Amino acid sequence: MNQGAVLLERDGPLARITLDRPEKLNAMNLAWIQELDAAVSRVAAEPNVRVVVVRGAGRAFCAGLDLDMLAHEGMPPDFYPIQERAFRGLEAMNKITVAVLHGYCLGGGLQLAIACDIRISSTNCRVGLPAINEGLVPGMAPFRLPRLIGLGPARRLILSGEVIGPEEALRLGLVDHIVPADNFEAGLTEVLQQYLAAPATAAVASKRVMRQAFDAPFEAVYQESQQLLASCLASPEVEAAKKAWRERQARQG
Repeated sequence: MNQGAVLLERDGPLARITLDRPEKLNAMNLAWIQELDAAVSRVAAEPNVRVVVVRGAGRAFCAGLDLDMLAHEGMPPDFYPIQERAFRGLEAMNKITVAVLHGYCLGGGLQLAIACDIRISSTNCRVGLPAINEGLVPGMAPFRLPRLIGLGPARRLILSGEVIGPEEALRLGLVDHIVPADNFEAGLTEVLQQYLAAPATAAVASKRVMRQAFDAPFEAVYQESQQLLASCLASPEVEAAKKAWRERQARQG
């Protein structure tokens, strides 16, 4: 898929969604968000894809809302609903979603990143939610961010508009891995292998339970978790793990 603002590529079990407005630091306009929504819908329906990587072309992941669009055209009426449909699609899909951050990850870029399961940051990345400085609410970040890093740190970032570096983001739990900028692609590949190696049945089941962690009653989630555990135990991945364990035991005598 190549429509200009967002690219979608597949490589076996890995799919890559690339934000491709490098001349604008991948700032978000209506075409960008429409194409992201289409890419998310398409990859969600791919049965053989297990890990989806979202990254930005050029010098930044995403510098946030295209302020030229906002200043000259205003906010398109469809922008916010399409944005949230795309973000929710990433959040809810039965695949591991990974945001790969470098350069600037601001505003809607960070909103996109926190809709993913995992965030991998370059050492040259700066992250923040400066919407308040423009008189705006940062979308659904006030809903998602407290669930990710806690209410206190979320208040600090949202109400101050502060932009922070990767070490502070890691300390807050806003990013999960930091990779040196001077060896980024090799380091990124190494981290991604951890998630590509995760058995798909167990990963999907775990995500399904975690999505309910803050909302559903314990007993309801417990009952569903029992069914999900049974499906994992019957999966070919568990059979392969059991076989590998038996073979290791046999080699050890």
